[in-house]
Amino acid sequence: MSKVYVVQRPIKNKFGWVPDLTDAARYGALEIIFEGDDKPQFLPGPSVAKARRIMKDFGPDDYLLWAGGGDPIAVMIACMIAGELSPMVRVLRWERNMEEGERDRRKGWYMPVALELRKVKENDEYKSA
Repeated sequence: MSKVYVVQRPIKNKFGWVPDLTDAARYGALEIIFEGDDKPQFLPGPSVAKARRIMKDFGPDDYLLWAGGGDPIAVMIACMIAGELSPMVRVLRWERNMEEGERDRRKGWYMPVALELRKVKENDEYKSA
């Protein structure tokens, strides 16, 4: 079964709410990479090691999810490792509902987006992953 690797455990954002990951769970079991007290920007070496350990089985059927906020270095680390492990990286993007002409950031769903990072070489021919 697929896994959804959540870059950082969601915390209350500047708008006063915590992103809800319920819809993301339909894509696979949620696996948190970094907790709120992890500091990838200040401890990059140990953070890369931690992410590699947690993401060791990441493959083309899995997803990355960044719920927003937090440390952008954590996102970069997770993306780097996903790209090392798989030629295809799927991410979940939050799509906000439109209500009364305005987008409500609290309501919506996760939409998968596939990023083909490199071609896989088989028998001297390149093909999509």
